[in-house]
Amino acid sequence: MDYIEGMTSQPPSRDADRLFRGQFLLLGLLVLGIAGNGWLIFSSHGGRDGPVGPLHDAGAEPRPVQASLEATPAEERTMRAFDMAHRSVVGVSTGALAAVRRNGHQFPVRIPHGTGSGFIWDAGGWIVTNWHVVQEGTLVWVTLANGEVHEGVLVGASGADDLAVIKINPSGLDLEPLALGSSHDLRIGQSVLAIGNPFGLKGSLSKGVISGLNRPIDTDQGLHMDGMIQTDAAINPGNSGGALLDLSGRLIGINTAIHSQTNGSSGVGFAVPVDLINEIVPLIIAGEMPVDTGRAVLGILMLEDPVTTSLGLVGVIVNAVLPGGGAEQAGLKSLEQGDQDDPNFDRITALEGEAIRSSKDLLKALGQHQPGEQVEVTFVRAGETRTVPVTLGSAR
Repeated sequence: MDYIEGMTSQPPSRDADRLFRGQFLLLGLLVLGIAGNGWLIFSSHGGRDGPVGPLHDAGAEPRPVQASLEATPAEERTMRAFDMAHRSVVGVSTGALAAVRRNGHQFPVRIPHGTGSGFIWDAGGWIVTNWHVVQEGTLVWVTLANGEVHEGVLVGASGADDLAVIKINPSGLDLEPLALGSSHDLRIGQSVLAIGNPFGLKGSLSKGVISGLNRPIDTDQGLHMDGMIQTDAAINPGNSGGALLDLSGRLIGINTAIHSQTNGSSGVGFAVPVDLINEIVPLIIAGEMPVDTGRAVLGILMLEDPVTTSLGLVGVIVNAVLPGGGAEQAGLKSLEQGDQDDPNFDRITALEGEAIRSSKDLLKALGQHQPGEQVEVTFVRAGETRTVPVTLGSAR
């Protein structure tokens, strides 16, 4: 073996080599013994720190709690704004009717199509939401903050601005409209609150800031919209139509769209500014932006023909009377207003003397008239035939 010149160490002798190997073998045996002994100790005593002791304590009690810290001024302001505004935010759902059989009879049930949010515009029962929330539904319901559900009528809409107005019957309701702020003086970085019903979770709050102003967007409904407010407040499906507020609890926009690859919040949401809302909504309420004035309606929801037939009846059963419509003003009574076993609902049998045997007959008869006309409607209630004048409304 060659060694590097200058090294002071010498090659090991044969005796030293034997001694080294013996020490190495002894060390290995010692390590194995310690490991085995440790495993036996761990196994037999339940852990390296000894026995765990009893697994239950009959005297266990709740631990004492520490007093909550006082809210910061920023938290207090957020909570005040929510308290001021959340009763004015509503749920909006759409759907259709289907029938179920109970106790040998078929009765209607509501089948939901979609859900969103809205807010109370004023105490007269007008509710503002997005047009895309309600445009696919044949029925509209509004759920107030207290959980009450009320049937709604679509008053009109501006599809280009994705705004719609629903009307519910305000009688006996304590409706609190949202205070209005302004959007022309908003600033990037300003704190905002979003209140709505994401995934159907009523009255949910999220907080963020204004991330951008005057944003142009293209929506899934094929709309191009300018002047939108961008926010990073979490907005999810179901928030559409809900309120975007400043920290004073005033409306500054209506949450309308999200930019997302997963159909969930990605920190990029958009809202229609309140200054535009305050221009468009009064026009809709005034009747200047109806959805459709070409078809006359009575202001009722009809029970499906197969259900009526299964009950052994002929005609059109009034399943619901829509608030504010001609049928309500004429005093028609619906199946929904009474007990399922209550026979005191109205079944329409004629319109202007023309026999009505099905919903098809009624729609055909209404097609011969225009919104605003007054027609004679004949119906049966509790075995008694009656005739009343009804002023026709317009369909959407």
